[in-house]
Amino acid sequence: MASEFATETERLCAPGTLEKFHLGLAADGMTCALVFVDERHRSIACIASFADLNGFIVSLTHAATEMAKRRALHDDAAPADEQSLVFNIASSNFHLCADDGCIIGALVGDGGQVVPVRMTPDVANEMTRNMLKSAQVASSC
Repeated sequence: MASEFATETERLCAPGTLEKFHLGLAADGMTCALVFVDERHRSIACIASFADLNGFIVSLTHAATEMAKRRALHDDAAPADEQSLVFNIASSNFHLCADDGCIIGALVGDGGQVVPVRMTPDVANEMTRNMLKSAQVASSC
């Protein structure tokens, strides 16, 4: 009976798998609310300051980078050639740095790779122009 109770307690206290994540911003921009929901619909809600949120994002970026490194160590692929260094971008996030006007952010690959990015506005404009010029037209007017 004691072992059954311990097993049930361990199951209830074990961390769940993240199923949903919600982010809400305060109207004044001073704080935000973070809500994490697991597969059993248990949730944890937190209020974070701007500095806390930035620290959280940095920690997540470092963790994603480390996960990508560890995944690469276990990859049985052939030695890297130029094509294997290319990865598909699954998401990105950028913002303007108030200190120097640069654009900073990260590109995230579908395999979990994270590439931190920092560029001047003129480079961002050139990159955007080049991407738009190379994209196929979605529709004609």
